[in-house]
Order: sequence, then structure tokens, then C-alpha cells
Amino acid sequence: MQKSTGILFVFLCIAFLFVAGCANKETSNVTPQIVYITVLVTPTPVPTTIPTTATEIKPPTASPEKILDEEFIDYVNSNKIFESMESLAYANPGSYSISTGYNAASREEAERLTAILVKSKMPGTEKVKAYRSAMMNALAMMDGSTAGFSRYRDAMETVILTKNAAFAELHSTGSGVVNAINLAGRGNDIRLFNTTESGLKIFTMHHDGDHNFAITLKDSDGRYISLLANEIGEYNGKKSENLTAGNYTLDITADGEWTIGIRSG
Repeated sequence: MQKSTGILFVFLCIAFLFVAGCANKETSNVTPQIVYITVLVTPTPVPTTIPTTATEIKPPTASPEKILDEEFIDYVNSNKIFESMESLAYANPGSYSISTGYNAASREEAERLTAILVKSKMPGTEKVKAYRSAMMNALAMMDGSTAGFSRYRDAMETVILTKNAAFAELHSTGSGVVNAINLAGRGNDIRLFNTTESGLKIFTMHHDGDHNFAITLKDSDGRYISLLANEIGEYNGKKSENLTAGNYTLDITADGEWTIGIRSG
């Protein structure tokens, strides 16, 4: 019995060693496994510049009425129609023709200005149309007679009033045709001008004569306001005055050609 037990023990030991050896052999022959690990990386967003298309900003288009108004005012200014009408108002009736009984020179000047005015384009707005109509009416009054001179001067008051209203409307729309007043002449003269708004006005004056050059500013009633210039010979200068809206007169003493520019300061 003991002998059988010993044989069994030996057999079990041999079996154990055999199994252990096989296990070690299998372990030593194990092929290494490569494990792939996928790492998801979220990229940092790169700011992209979206090209923008430049939008051209165009100035507002002027209305057809405003364009017609500006063309009319430019025409009147370039032909010095209003300035010539002012000079005609202060002209001396002079001697009359025996055959006609009127001053032919003044009547011919009114006819000349009328012929120029009728060639202008018709303005667009009612206030500028009224200004044109007032000028046509005043020129029709000038027949060269004493009564004609009186009627013409009365009609010029309406011309100035309608001009004020027309220029005020143009100024409210930002029109550039009313930004400055430009006067020109030669020798002694009296000129009317009007301002449509109160404030500082700058007078720019030039004279190319040899003798006294003086400009006196007066209000619509002929009251003295200021002596703008009083020099001998050639002169270039400026002077400013605070004026309220209204009509004014410039008394000009000169022997040469002169220009006066009036603008807001």
C-alpha cells in the first residue's frame, strides 16, 4: 500500500513538472501585441478674415427741381442780371429825347436785361419762379420816363423780397449757390445786398485805382453801420461785421475797378 502511494506521488510530481514546463514555454513564446490608441485632438479654430465688399457711399441725388433752381441762379449770377438791375434802379433819369419823351438809355438797358433773362431755363420751385417773375415784372416797368423810374424802383423792392425767400429755401437744402455774394464794378456806385440769416459776415475788398477807395455800409433805411474801407490807391483787405438778416446798402467811392465778396464767417 505504501509502495503504491509512493509511486502515485512520484507520478504526480512528474506530471506537475511537465505541466509547469509547458506553461513556461508558452509564456516565453508569447508575441508582444501592439495596442493602437487613437487620441482625438480638437484643433484650435483659426480666425478667418471674411473679405468685405466696400460699399460706395454716394451723395444724395439732387431733385430735378433743385437742379433747375441752381442752374437758374448760376445763370443770373454769371450774367450779373440782379447787379445790373440794382444799378438801373439808382441811375439818373438824365435828359429825355424830344421825340420819345423818355430816357432811351435806361429803357434799352431794361430791354437788354429782359432779353438775357428770357433765355434762362425756368426754375423748378415756386419760390425761385416767383423771383424770376418779379425780375421780369420790374424790367417791364422801366420805360425811361420819370414815372417809369418810380414804378421800377418800387418793383425792385418785390424783387429783393422774393430773392430773399428763394435764397432762404435754397440755403435750407444745402445748396452752394447762395453761400457767397460777389459784387464787381468800376468807379463810384451804390449797391444793394441782402442776407438771409443773422451772424458774422466777412467782406473781402479789392481796388486797383489810384485815388480814394471807400466803402460805407448802411442798413435798409440808410443809417450808417460801418466804414468797411478807406484807403488811397490799390487795396486788398477784409473786414467783418455782425449783421441781422435783411437788406443793406454799400456806398462805394472809387476811381478804378473793384470787387466785393460777402460771405458768412
